[in-house]
Amino acid sequence: MMKLLLLMSLLWFYFTMSENLTVWYGNEPKEMAVFGQRTRGGYAFWFWTMVVVNFVVPVTLLGIRKLRRIETGVIASVGVLIGMWLERYLIVVPTLTNPRLPAANSFYFPTWVELMITVATFAAMILLYLIFARLFPIIAVWEYKPHPAEEED
Repeated sequence: MMKLLLLMSLLWFYFTMSENLTVWYGNEPKEMAVFGQRTRGGYAFWFWTMVVVNFVVPVTLLGIRKLRRIETGVIASVGVLIGMWLERYLIVVPTLTNPRLPAANSFYFPTWVELMITVATFAAMILLYLIFARLFPIIAVWEYKPHPAEEED
């Protein structure tokens, strides 16, 4: 699993850097504004933290054979989890703070529709889990030991 995480970290780095290189080489002003915000502006700390925890930490801990232990695998996994959340954050927020339409606000706050879609998604996942747990019991029937009062003699 650690080798797979190392491979995925290397792939993530390749895809992220090729995406950023494409934006930088294209040099379109509106995209460069977002790119500048992410790499050198107000979101630079979060961007470089994302790069460190998604690439530097896993490659360092999992790429060196002497450091490849369960503890370092857990540390790398938690780092990647945090880094992937930061990536999702950096996909949405810097883009919305640099609006392409002149009438758009420069500060992003989700509308009630976006909040309700999020709530509905969580509610749907909970509902699907409960339906699944009802159809396929979580405790196997052969592991269930009935209470002595429930036994019929």
